Amino acid sequence: MSFRKYLAVLAAIVLLGVSAVADATTMLFLSREELVNRSDLVVRVRVGKAVTAESEDGRGLVTRTELDVVQLLKGKVEGRVVVQQLGGTDRGKTQKVLGDAALKAGEDAVVFLRRDDKGRMYFTALALSVYHVDAKGMARRELDGVELVRYVGKKLEPSGHVERPETVESLMTDVVRLAGGK
Repeated sequence: MSFRKYLAVLAAIVLLGVSAVADATTMLFLSREELVNRSDLVVRVRVGKAVTAESEDGRGLVTRTELDVVQLLKGKVEGRVVVQQLGGTDRGKTQKVLGDAALKAGEDAVVFLRRDDKGRMYFTALALSVYHVDAKGMARRELDGVELVRYVGKKLEPSGHVERPETVESLMTDVVRLAGGK
């Protein structure tokens, strides 16, 4: 997918999804299987340095975060990847995409990524794409400010999904299984 198409899809999600609740984004819930299928790369990572700068077209800000690959679950990559997100803070300007994932330097996470036609990496589905792993080995997504919906027939309704922590081992085993591994 080209960067321009990615921006258009992201803008459509955000524009169509802004909820009446302040600081919330409505997003289509993806099952884990759908998330795995839509991702080019699924990896357990250690989050590195993030750098924010103007986008190539000068219209906004882009944050690029280094991710050191700890374990490959789907796809092909070695060592380090850089994930690109719209928004960030640079020279007194701040832009934010509601419902996007937030990473912290040094944290352990399992991430679902897509590659555009220029090889740049993006989260497959904003905040749904990152499982943060705590010191006890429990993985959970941070979905504050996100309203999840699903299709019932041709109508969108609240998904009723309740996010529950799980062990990172269970998460990774399930991802590998869904990706066609052992």
